[in-house]
Amino acid sequence: MNSYGLSVLIAIMAAAGTLAIVPTYASTFDELACPACGNNDFYMKANLARQNDVPISVWTDQSIYEHGSEIVLSGVVANLRGDAPVTVTVYSPQNNLVTVRQVEVSEDNTYETTFSTSGALFSQNGVYMIRVQYGPQEINNKVTVELTGAMMGEEGVSCGDDELAVKGGSKVYCVPYEAADAVVTRATVNSATTSIVLTIDAESDGSISLMIPRDVLDSTSDEGDTDFIVLIDDEEADFEEIDSDDATRTLDITFSEGSTQIEIIGTYAVPEFGTMAAIILAVAIVSIIAVSARTRLSILPRY
Repeated sequence: MNSYGLSVLIAIMAAAGTLAIVPTYASTFDELACPACGNNDFYMKANLARQNDVPISVWTDQSIYEHGSEIVLSGVVANLRGDAPVTVTVYSPQNNLVTVRQVEVSEDNTYETTFSTSGALFSQNGVYMIRVQYGPQEINNKVTVELTGAMMGEEGVSCGDDELAVKGGSKVYCVPYEAADAVVTRATVNSATTSIVLTIDAESDGSISLMIPRDVLDSTSDEGDTDFIVLIDDEEADFEEIDSDDATRTLDITFSEGSTQIEIIGTYAVPEFGTMAAIILAVAIVSIIAVSARTRLSILPRY
């Protein structure tokens, strides 16, 4: 075979090899460029690989919520750790602790929980950070949501961002307040104990200032104003009354890390059932007296 024939044979063999290789690369390119074209195993494996690179993922059904709605939090863990739960921690716009809960992980590596934004836990507007942790501290992730609008209490009472919704019976009273290093999770006024009780989460030493309306809670005697009594976790605590007028009295109360309850005791608290119930009670008492008097008159002998 001369040199010309040998060159032609080599060229033919090279062309055949090229044609054999091209379909392989074309197939791989098609899988990369068009996962919906049929064979998307490559994409599934790639996505699983990327998911396994994230030990725990987290997301919410929305990014912006209003008071009175629900936050649905979901996520996936890369590897199950027995019966270990996911710890979910929520922080307020001021980076104060709002709430902590533990969520079970399903057998399919997913988890889900729901937060209601209608209560005192989410009383402030702004950006909340939700942090999730699965096992060791290094296995964590976070997501942020924004809360807008005004908090709605019972009977259509709307409390502002700087007001605490204090529940008394079926009514809600808006009490201006400021809290540092703590979140008030519940506030109630009790006429039986003439006190306001606050349930708090205190992540460190801090303080809370309350501008208490006199028609909600007051402490007086015949001589005038008297001191409130403040208990923190059932122990008498130090506080300062920093201002007062005819309508309100403002207290500044300090607490220590880990405190859970503050009780402010006075001599008067708003009636639990309101004015109408008091009128009904008075009418009932008068009716009972009248009926009793008439009954006694009918029993007496007549001369």
